[in-house]
Amino acid sequence: MTRGTKEHGSRNDSADTGADVVTAVHRLAPGLTALVLSFLATYLWQYSGPGYPSLFTAAHTGSAVLCLLVPVGFVLVGRATGCQADLLKLGGVLLALASIPMLTANSIYLFSFGSVEASYGDIGAFGIFMLGTAALVVTSAACTIGLLLARPTINPGPTAGTTT
Repeated sequence: MTRGTKEHGSRNDSADTGADVVTAVHRLAPGLTALVLSFLATYLWQYSGPGYPSLFTAAHTGSAVLCLLVPVGFVLVGRATGCQADLLKLGGVLLALASIPMLTANSIYLFSFGSVEASYGDIGAFGIFMLGTAALVVTSAACTIGLLLARPTINPGPTAGTTT
């Protein structure tokens, strides 16, 4: 049967469209959380340069923490919105793997260089940072699109003859 028939109740199409939009927004929430955290982790790098020498350690530490929060935020928001568990595991693992290059670059800057002045001659860690940025943003975008395209989980509710 199709929606709007007597067996499913007296729904009209405008109510279905509104419910579909809410469902799509709920499915997008985990991916958008990961995407925003990825952009914020990248944005903090601008405060680690020569214009802000006193924020060097804070910027790299904050960026590393946000990198760690990308997969955690994805999974926690996904659980709160009721996304499929297998998609959350897959997305969490992919985002954790994608955050490794940026975590590595933050670690190089914090533990090897330690200051803005010491990092002036760097050519390798910045390349790793660029790779990490691309990996996090592309993976976050892919998780967002994947959750949107995935079939939503439908709770069928109790059937006749069963007790809850």
